[in-house]
Amino acid sequence: MESAIEEFNLLYPNYLISTVDGNVEVVETCPRSNMDFRRLVVTGCMGYVFPREFAADSVAFYGKANCRPPMMYNSDGIFLAEIMGRKCLFICELKSSFASEQIAHAKEQIIGTLLRLKAQMSILQSIPDWEYHGIIVSYAPTEAQLIAVNKLTSRDGWFSRYLCVRGHRLIDSEKADKYYRPLALPDINIHYVAVPNRQTEFQLDLQSLLAL
Repeated sequence: MESAIEEFNLLYPNYLISTVDGNVEVVETCPRSNMDFRRLVVTGCMGYVFPREFAADSVAFYGKANCRPPMMYNSDGIFLAEIMGRKCLFICELKSSFASEQIAHAKEQIIGTLLRLKAQMSILQSIPDWEYHGIIVSYAPTEAQLIAVNKLTSRDGWFSRYLCVRGHRLIDSEKADKYYRPLALPDINIHYVAVPNRQTEFQLDLQSLLAL
């Protein structure tokens, strides 16, 4: 992993990846109100953090190229960590609502960010065999939201319902390629973090996150 980070920083000196030894913070930079969820802290993390601007600044190119979603969608945070020999890349999206359209959109934001990041890193000489993980964080769903989601028969409703019940969902590359053609997706594990009591800040450790 260290070789890839070194090469990345040589290639993109204005977007240097920084080292983390302890906690990773993911912050909502544009909250709509004081009630919105604002900050996730992942503890027990020894790894690296991408500057948020790296993925965000590439959106303009895909917009100019008139690409379709999800290539113009961006996420709130990206970090890397090695756990028991597993090289993991995490892409985080913070939401304040468990509405199915918000959860489904968060998934698309994670996918778009990951695909742009993979494209930008594909020209490096050292590419580790990454595991890809998406993290969707929202306030825990209310009873009314759960009832509404359970009534939905749409793809978005099914995904939101599954994520809430199981805590994670594997997006299988082979199946996803048919839906996202011509884009080539890797396998992505999407984890769901339900924040209790509408806390605007929440903390959990990396091992607990992977266990979701």
